[in-house]
Amino acid sequence: MDSTDLLHILKEQAREISNEDICLARASIVDSVQDLPEKYRRAYSSDYFAYMYAAFQELRTCKISDKGEPVDIEEHRDLLLRISQQKDEGNARQMAFRRFVAVVIPYLAFIAGRTIHPPGMIFPGGLMITSQGSEYYCPVKNKQSGVELALCDFCKCRDSGELKGEVPDS
Repeated sequence: MDSTDLLHILKEQAREISNEDICLARASIVDSVQDLPEKYRRAYSSDYFAYMYAAFQELRTCKISDKGEPVDIEEHRDLLLRISQQKDEGNARQMAFRRFVAVVIPYLAFIAGRTIHPPGMIFPGGLMITSQGSEYYCPVKNKQSGVELALCDFCKCRDSGELKGEVPDS
């Protein structure tokens, strides 16, 4: 599969996501962060959703190129599997969120080549995603890498420890 094929698929799936699905997905994010301190709650519920929604809108309106780049089918399947394993317990909000991210995250990771979380997003401890030139660095990349349900392995960010010359955990 190449990026042109995947973009066709994602655009078709995006057409199936209704405004109600988007509202429910947003509500799911708000629900999931209700126990966090205010500044993190805002970052996740507003900033993160705004970033995801902008990517969704971009996906819906972007032109499909005739020249596609290769997409690792196994990596794409692994991403979708991890998304599908997120809890939903029959919750309409969580199910809508899962459908929404199953379109947006592959777009960000395989088509747009952007980070999964917005640059500047703050994490607990006050650390945030930063950039130097065209590279992005995440303070939790290596800490989440290999975590069964985390999506960090698919993000273009590098670990912030690389900026300090730290050796990644093995």
